[in-house]
Amino acid sequence: MSAVLSLNLFSSHNLFFPPYLQYIAKCDMIAVDRNFCSRPIVLKWVSSQPSNSFYPLPRRKASVLIISDNLFSTVSLFHHTKNDFVYLDRFCFQSETGALEYTFKYPLFYPTQMLLLYFDSDEQWPRAWRELSTCEDRVTLLTNHSDNHQIIFLNPYVPDSVGNGRCVIVQDALKENWISCSGTRIFRSARSRWWFLALANCDPNEGEERRMYNNESIGIYAEFALTMTNGLPSEILKYQFSIDEWLILPSDTFFFALQMILIVIVMFIGKSLSTRRLYHNIYRMCAHSIIGNTIGLAFLVTNYVIYAMDGIGLPIILAFGEFIRALADMLFMYMCLVLARGLNVTKMRLTTFDKFFLVIMFFVFILSYLAMQFWEIKYFDPAMVFAKSESLPGYLLALWRLTAWVFFVIACQLSKNDSPTKAAFFTSFALLMTPWFWAPPIFVIVANFFLNNWVRAEVVNIVENCVTFYGYIVFLYLSRPSDNNQNFPFHIRTTQVDVDTGFDPQTAYAQNTAETNTNDGMHGVIEMTVRNKGGVHAASEEVDRGIIERPQISSS
Repeated sequence: MSAVLSLNLFSSHNLFFPPYLQYIAKCDMIAVDRNFCSRPIVLKWVSSQPSNSFYPLPRRKASVLIISDNLFSTVSLFHHTKNDFVYLDRFCFQSETGALEYTFKYPLFYPTQMLLLYFDSDEQWPRAWRELSTCEDRVTLLTNHSDNHQIIFLNPYVPDSVGNGRCVIVQDALKENWISCSGTRIFRSARSRWWFLALANCDPNEGEERRMYNNESIGIYAEFALTMTNGLPSEILKYQFSIDEWLILPSDTFFFALQMILIVIVMFIGKSLSTRRLYHNIYRMCAHSIIGNTIGLAFLVTNYVIYAMDGIGLPIILAFGEFIRALADMLFMYMCLVLARGLNVTKMRLTTFDKFFLVIMFFVFILSYLAMQFWEIKYFDPAMVFAKSESLPGYLLALWRLTAWVFFVIACQLSKNDSPTKAAFFTSFALLMTPWFWAPPIFVIVANFFLNNWVRAEVVNIVENCVTFYGYIVFLYLSRPSDNNQNFPFHIRTTQVDVDTGFDPQTAYAQNTAETNTNDGMHGVIEMTVRNKGGVHAASEEVDRGIIERPQISSS
């Protein structure tokens, strides 16, 4: 992973400045990417201070945005905050091969800034972030482990033995002095570890007066670039990725290939069913879900391939792919629920209660997913939260999936009671699809509480792909139109749903017994007796060969 974050402070032309400010370096806000504008606002104090003393702008209300989720980030910020401790990013490094390349630049008049490196044990980062509240305490925590070189002093006057950040003093075009630091760190640990990077300006060796201005902390200003990698550049599947992401690209590529094969199978089965006029909406929903999931995987693979090459990727494509896959998963769940109620198998219309319950549940699933995305943007603490499933909406989605399973099992039982001839199908459907409903909620608990966080992301990704693929395989297996499939669910032709001819699919099913006829699964049509006010017209004496003309129903 590479990460480049640039923090800059600019001035708007209409800001009010006191009359004692002699010089203001102004910059056109439109040209923020130009070199002559990528410098901080610097003011010259002309009262009792020496003529060569520079001080930062008077404190004003500012907003800070940090976009970082183990992705490459290029962020330009107007940043000036009184905080003296700032979280930067996290990365899971492999021991001996994990490397951090950094570049920092800040004005010379600022107090010494420090790059702090915490690892994931309870006595380090969790304690520093959650329990300790002051910058001094957080730095002291690492001072007690000085042999690990976890403090990098961004100061050219600090000796190498203490933790010099390889810094020099440079001048910009305005002859202003800056401290510029660049270096590389290799991580050695007992195992692969998460490392958390923070920036602080509370050097215990400096006096408090250097860090204070008007009884307030001067805060932190820095322009910096971070490049975090594992292994060698030739290891394209590992180099830019955090340890917990190594298997994501290979697994997504593998399941993308499998689902492309599924699409071909679905096309052949759909053509066979369409020829026999058995291509119902249930099968269409499954086909659309498979296609949508494959498209989502294509977006994810595209993002990770680009990410593996440049460490940047396409975050928008990544988010779009995840959203498409979520919609495909919801559509497949909806298909399972309506099929459990017998749609296109024992009935062609759902009851009002069924429709109401399914609409509410589907609506709740969509709202929960959108809430999880909003929660991630608004409330996720990137310093502590590793996955979306750790949030409240993530647990809500798991709970509603189990709720859907309860309705699914009850619906299968009711449909089996209503149509004993389809009991084998509904029993198999309920038993085989139960793991599809239960696996994600169970694995959320396992991943969040029992799985090591340095392998969590890749294992969760593999399990999610396996569960999704398993659901598709189960449905295609049960609905395959073959001679040896005695559980073939569909027996009503799409051309037999015709209101104008008086055909009522809710009541027109004849009891399918061994003495009357059989459902061979290949043709999938149970012979029916259709009645209307004009008399009885039997079709059971004709032999169904798959494509025949339906007997006309007279109006007399």
